[in-house]
Amino acid sequence: MKRTIRIILMIIFAALTVRATCAPAKGKINKPQEVMTIDDHVYYHNMSITYGDYYFFTANGGNESWGLINEYNTNGELVESHDLELDGRAVFYNSEDDQLYLKVYGTDLYSVDPEDGYSDLKLEGIFEEDNSSPGFDPWGRYIYEFVSGRVRVLDFDDGEEIRTFDVDEYYDEHGYNTTIAASENYLYIWAENDAIRVYDLQGEFVSLIKLPRAGYGFSLSYCHNYLWIAKDADGGEDGADGRWYGYKLK
Repeated sequence: MKRTIRIILMIIFAALTVRATCAPAKGKINKPQEVMTIDDHVYYHNMSITYGDYYFFTANGGNESWGLINEYNTNGELVESHDLELDGRAVFYNSEDDQLYLKVYGTDLYSVDPEDGYSDLKLEGIFEEDNSSPGFDPWGRYIYEFVSGRVRVLDFDDGEEIRTFDVDEYYDEHGYNTTIAASENYLYIWAENDAIRVYDLQGEFVSLIKLPRAGYGFSLSYCHNYLWIAKDADGGEDGADGRWYGYKLK
């Protein structure tokens, strides 16, 4: 009987240990592992990256006449560059409908087909801040817009605001204070230009991620199970190379 009890207690302890290692320890400073880089030639700025259908897609921003969606394979090699006359802030591949979406400068969300250069207004006027770079729930259920300390949770289907909540700290600089990334269980917000605060989906602080380099404010993204930031091209009408850095979170 005692042997049976000991075995049961050992199984419970092992299960609790596994659960504990699957989530960031509260307040812990995490140092992510850099696992991938992508050199991304754009006009103006490197705004956002997403992944779907075995390809990465990046979006630039800064001038709608010079809009681009760049497509890369899983090795980070350029497949094709697509002209798209939209001034992007955040790009998202929704695996539920195999569709690419782009939040532009302004308050609208578009569905886009880069190969055909096609764009269609999906949701009009749903965002609060013209310059916001929202995060997207990986399953295409929610959109998270961050505006100077407040997170708005929107329904992806109709753009209706579901709820809002405030976070305790964030980096209050242009581009950084209107950008958020989202994974299945966490939200990522700039703490400094080289650090990220992690929150759960209710807005409770979880941990701090210290990055090995500074990133461009609008670029903070999450896709393919990696957190991403970019060194901005700042290419103007001539274009220049920026670089995306993908980090595996420990």
